[in-house]
Amino acid sequence: MAAAPDADSLPLRAWHFAEGNSRNGFETYFTLLNLTEQPASVMANYNRDDGIRLVQWLGIEPRQRLSLNANEVVGARAFGASFYSDQNIVVERTTTWGPGQNAETIVGFAPDGRKGWYFAEGTTRGRATTYFVTQNLTDIPANVTATFTRDDGSVEKRAYSVPPRARDAYRVNDLMQDTAFSASFRSDQDLVVERTIMTEGERPPAVKPNREQRNKANGQTDDSFAMARNAIGVFGGLGYIASGAEPGLRSWEFAEGSTRAPYRLTFVLFNPGNQGTAVRLRFQLEQGETRSHTLSLPAMSRVAFDPRTVVPAADFATSISADRPIVAERAYATSGDGLYGVLGHTASPPRSDSRAWYFAEGNTSSQIETFFVLFNLSTRPTQVRGTYFLEAASAREQHLTVPAGGRLAVRANEIVPAGVFSARFEADQNIMVERTLYFPGGSGFTTVGSGVGTP
Repeated sequence: MAAAPDADSLPLRAWHFAEGNSRNGFETYFTLLNLTEQPASVMANYNRDDGIRLVQWLGIEPRQRLSLNANEVVGARAFGASFYSDQNIVVERTTTWGPGQNAETIVGFAPDGRKGWYFAEGTTRGRATTYFVTQNLTDIPANVTATFTRDDGSVEKRAYSVPPRARDAYRVNDLMQDTAFSASFRSDQDLVVERTIMTEGERPPAVKPNREQRNKANGQTDDSFAMARNAIGVFGGLGYIASGAEPGLRSWEFAEGSTRAPYRLTFVLFNPGNQGTAVRLRFQLEQGETRSHTLSLPAMSRVAFDPRTVVPAADFATSISADRPIVAERAYATSGDGLYGVLGHTASPPRSDSRAWYFAEGNTSSQIETFFVLFNLSTRPTQVRGTYFLEAASAREQHLTVPAGGRLAVRANEIVPAGVFSARFEADQNIMVERTLYFPGGSGFTTVGSGVGTP
């Protein structure tokens, strides 16, 4: 059976999730994709908030996917989870619930190891609540200092300790009200830190629908889309960190972007350093036109930029570059509620390119629409082969061409009309790929894929 590997030397074999919830009608699913031609043996560790640890053993056939409901393992608890495999895998988490709530959870940015984590976005304004969930990955208590930087540059700090293998969930609204902020975390032990931004509306009486019924109910009540009209969903997350001499901090890429109604898009930029920097945003429209904008980002500050003034009512990809290291996030707001998902944290695999991308989760059932957005990072046209791995049928393929520096949105429903699947995209030039799922009530979420280097 699989033993816990050294995550630094064997990336893609250890995946960590700080956030998990099976209480109050929440359903948490994990989807695992075996990237190899060998069977994968996987050990899943669940660390419940009451201190109990549970272990589950899983087997995944070559190039196959497996989806599991964590509620059936952990019971009605909050929990963190880690997955260890003897083969390269991709692991994603999806959480669903009934109408009246919205949330987005993302893992933080850890450029120099798992003792330091950064988040550009955070808000306690309006009906928004922000939580940070910390999972201690070690057998030693972790001492953590969290620093929250407001728009005006003022800071608040929180020092706390997390017991071995335990988790800590903190509601930032209890510390700071009606403000927007960025956050950084420093620890003396390895951690994973995730952020959840949540809004809540009035909820109907609790029911226990199955997964298909729950997806159909997202954003709907007895008054059709009444809850969708009254709720605000948040989805977005970190960009892709391009490779190079200085990977990541000075260059960020986003394949997905839209300023068309009903979506409101904001790029949140956080400068964690002691020197100000110029930041350049380049927008590549789907029709081929390019527009740009430059702004100044002072030291230890955050800026939220609305691109509607530069690219109104358009779909586009975005490249962000800075003279000094920054953290960049994309945040969406839309009507609707119901589901969110994210990749787990794994050590950054060594790579010389970004020509292969994987997604463990894909869904076109229950009126869900799934789009894959491809962004060509090169100055040459690229040929891309998309492969869709179905649970109970043969894999399906499509061949695509993306112009030099261009963006292409692919509707997966046309390849997989109604089903669940995993996906792989292989290109002959450097690309990045993101996936957006849209739900009947108007909500959705966007996730960057797992890039694993040369196919």
